[in-house]
Amino acid sequence: MQEPSPELKALYEKALQYEAARDHYNAVKLYKRIVKEARYWAPPLARLGEVYKYRQEWKPALYYNKKAVSLDVGNQTAWWNIGIAATALKRGRLARNVWAKFGFSTDEPNLSPVSVRFYSQGQFEILWVSRLGPARGFVRNIPHPGSGRRYGDIVLIDNVVQGHHTSDSYRLPVYEELGLLKISHYRTFSCVLQSASPQDIKILQQLCRDENLGFEVWANASYAFASSYFGDTPEYYFHTFEPQSELLVAVAAPRHEAAREVLDSWKVISLKTYTDFKAHQV
Repeated sequence: MQEPSPELKALYEKALQYEAARDHYNAVKLYKRIVKEARYWAPPLARLGEVYKYRQEWKPALYYNKKAVSLDVGNQTAWWNIGIAATALKRGRLARNVWAKFGFSTDEPNLSPVSVRFYSQGQFEILWVSRLGPARGFVRNIPHPGSGRRYGDIVLIDNVVQGHHTSDSYRLPVYEELGLLKISHYRTFSCVLQSASPQDIKILQQLCRDENLGFEVWANASYAFASSYFGDTPEYYFHTFEPQSELLVAVAAPRHEAAREVLDSWKVISLKTYTDFKAHQV
């Protein structure tokens, strides 16, 4: 492969600096300038593919990553990004071919669960996700209603570890969420449990599980964090709730009646009550 000139290498380093500073506008301008002058050089093409991936602009992401691997067939990151872009664009045949190169099929029900970091309105949530494939996942938490996400959404996920989500019982890698692939039919409801003990919470959780509904304790939730820089691989800690006289919880159900029925069953079993039942618009 022809070696790029020192001037182009200097421009490439400057573009990397812009990208590191999150100045994607100037980074893209420089990368495209380099590509015009050095069509044989794969790195700026791969960087363009990466920038467009995080912008969720899938057609240029696919284009530039494909150009990158045409010049550097061993670029595993660019190949994986092609798989993500093909999944986002519903290019099933291409996605299957790419995932096969990594030893995966399109549907991988036995992959380990992960956490995803989803940004909304200047904040982000850390959500537990069951992986359905190399780049797809089923949201198992009940996100904040203002986030635009629901329990049961199918989301697109990256493969670059951004940190770890830690609790008493697990430590999961955190990946970026790269978009919504399929909207869930579940709706979000919340209420306040009165004088609920940890055993009462377990009962309600099991009742929801038996009815295939989502359940979440929102009272001490650590799912929302202010957007700021936490380092290259931060740790996000989940703390179990402390017993309270009033405990805010969420239930994900396909309809209002299903949420009410499981809560009313819980009242009968636990001999406790709930108040402030609310349906949230997501």
